[in-house]
Amino acid sequence: MKNHISIRSLLGVMIALVMSVSCSKVSTAGFSADVTERQGDNTESGKIYVKGSSYCLEKVVSEEQGFVIVDTEAQKTVVINMATREYRESAIDDIMSIMNNPIQGYLYTATMGEVKTAGVETINGYECDKSTIIMGDTDVMSQWVAKSLDFPIRIVGHSSPERVFELTNIVEGSVDDSKFEIPEGFTKWIDPATLPVEPPAWAEGIPTAPVMIPPFQHDMSAGDIIRIKVEPGKSLVLKGVSKTDTKATARVIPFKDGRPLKEDTWYNSFPQEGTICVRAHETTVETDEFIVYVYEGDIALTTKWQEMLEKTVAEGEEIRLPLTIWEKIETRLVNLSDGESEAIFSYFEEGTELSEGIISPPKWRTVILKEKSEVHYGSRSYYGDEIVFSVKKGKMLIKLGQFDPFEF
Repeated sequence: MKNHISIRSLLGVMIALVMSVSCSKVSTAGFSADVTERQGDNTESGKIYVKGSSYCLEKVVSEEQGFVIVDTEAQKTVVINMATREYRESAIDDIMSIMNNPIQGYLYTATMGEVKTAGVETINGYECDKSTIIMGDTDVMSQWVAKSLDFPIRIVGHSSPERVFELTNIVEGSVDDSKFEIPEGFTKWIDPATLPVEPPAWAEGIPTAPVMIPPFQHDMSAGDIIRIKVEPGKSLVLKGVSKTDTKATARVIPFKDGRPLKEDTWYNSFPQEGTICVRAHETTVETDEFIVYVYEGDIALTTKWQEMLEKTVAEGEEIRLPLTIWEKIETRLVNLSDGESEAIFSYFEEGTELSEGIISPPKWRTVILKEKSEVHYGSRSYYGDEIVFSVKKGKMLIKLGQFDPFEF
């Protein structure tokens, strides 16, 4: 687990430095530079190597050396962990990078704010074009792109404390191709979540547990199990209330063919000294039934179905969901093809598609699923009065709906 976390951390810290330059025209010879990350009293350092459409970042995280190789032409990122002799591949616009990286975060944030040019400034001897993202009256992020390099050499997140990424000691000249290659003998990292999961010991009681159909209310104690069969076009919503002042722990876990989809600790527990709601959006392709198990304490359980729009969508087809103001949009896409499937979503207002300036460029709205049964899910913000998913390649099961996260 330690190594897995280190790989994710390395990706989170370093890939940001290259993601905003996917259209760069850096010279064939390229350049190298020192990289510094500063936030408050914390400072970390590394190296960057740039050549053509490829970028290699070198970093030490938690005393482990790693590299991030980015090919902007192929839209691919490779993270290399030297300690475990493993590498991990991902799309260049992977959601983890968007959420955790200031420079890729800059691109994403730019779709939600207003980007203004802020003049020309000299940074570390390079004449740079400065731009700033503004939301309301607040400066959110700023970026400095060196004109001669066509590459960002500083980015600042205007939080408190500020987060600063900066390239210094830039040396222009030849960069060896080996910087952008996976070392010989390294193996591809496999996400443990994709491996078969053994049922926990308590799962022996599932066959004799009652099958219940929402909506219902049911009191449960430690060791109790109930089964809820998945239904197409519906998501399961559960509210658990602790019946005493002591801690109570329960989980709702999707099972398929008698096995949990993931380790039970992956799923949020409820309730812990209070009331907690859980929503389960897995589809009939992914799971057969939801298992509710009480680990400790006593709970009063209430369940209901949340209606969702669910449809198999093939290449050239689309699915449309009318939107309710202010409510989050839950989206879940499952690849039904043996090969790659691709879909893009957009927002409409009174039948007219909203512009990229409002809803972001197409690459941020494109979902590519490479393996059969691969799943993409997330909650999206509200724009316009309709969201439309169009499948450009392959076939997907798409499930859409809206809910107020603060209401049961």
